[in-house]
Amino acid sequence: LKASIGLVSQDIFLFSETIRENILFGRQDATVQDLEEAARIAALLPSIEEFTDRFDTLLGERGVRLSGGQKQRTALARALIRNPPILILDDAFSSVDVHTEERILRELKAAMQGRTTILISHRISTVKDADQIVYLKDGCVVERGTHQELLSREGPYHRLYQKQLLASELEALAEQNGR
Repeated sequence: LKASIGLVSQDIFLFSETIRENILFGRQDATVQDLEEAARIAALLPSIEEFTDRFDTLLGERGVRLSGGQKQRTALARALIRNPPILILDDAFSSVDVHTEERILRELKAAMQGRTTILISHRISTVKDADQIVYLKDGCVVERGTHQELLSREGPYHRLYQKQLLASELEALAEQNGR
């Protein structure tokens, strides 16, 4: 069972080795193409290409040379290279901007076709395209359905969606005004 699951959590552990060794952990037989494909799907490849030593860049203790989002994307690439039938993403995009998150989710949808992906997130943008959304509060199921079904019920999911939509609009307005 353990070999069938790829897990990426919010708290990332990286080794003080190279990007290559961190991604290949658990799958030493991967090809260069496998490595690059996992990094591409995780939207990490552009960052890697900026480093002089690319995949051979040493990360330092706990990945000190990477941003929080780059660490999360490295952990995602590590999980993807194993090609698991089940992928669990536990708030795995919390340090990634919304545009990068959308790109990753689009690539993941294609890469995980015919497999199970469990997304755990506080962001509606992360889960809105899921086949099933389960809204939990205090460990209990409050609502369950698709994005559209949950919005039409106008319950807790709908209220959270409205709050996040308003926050996003205010953020965009602030950026437009140069603040």
